[in-house]
Amino acid sequence: MSDIYTADWYEAVRDAINAKVGELPAKAVPEGAWHAVVEIVGDGASPYVGAEDTRRFLVRIENGMCDWYREIDTPNPDVSLDYRFTGPATVFDEIAAAQRDPVDAALDGTVKVRGDMRFLMRQAELVKVLLEAYTTSVDTEWPQGKPPYNGAAG
Repeated sequence: MSDIYTADWYEAVRDAINAKVGELPAKAVPEGAWHAVVEIVGDGASPYVGAEDTRRFLVRIENGMCDWYREIDTPNPDVSLDYRFTGPATVFDEIAAAQRDPVDAALDGTVKVRGDMRFLMRQAELVKVLLEAYTTSVDTEWPQGKPPYNGAAG
């Protein structure tokens, strides 16, 4: 078990992604590499991101496999981004706790998605695997409490 939003937790998420991608048929895995930033914006309810803070995580996916998943300090990393996902911390906490559907959060605008949506839709099988790794495949510890939170902004 790893604490949410720690290096160990993101390593576990990466390993879960790669294990699940390995089960997919080759045609379901796009060639090439892409980078995404996940921006978790403090909302005053989540104990894992200060109300005025933003935590950013940079992800590199190459040929369907997660090369790395790490926290960064800057909104503009030194790589060309293909996607940026931005939303309230409580929402990302709920997604990680499998209490909120990430696709619904994107469709209703709670999580903002910037990037080529057509590509994501064409890669639905891979996207499903990536989301499952984040939401249900890792045994997560919540040392400061698990959502839902009283007064949640999400």
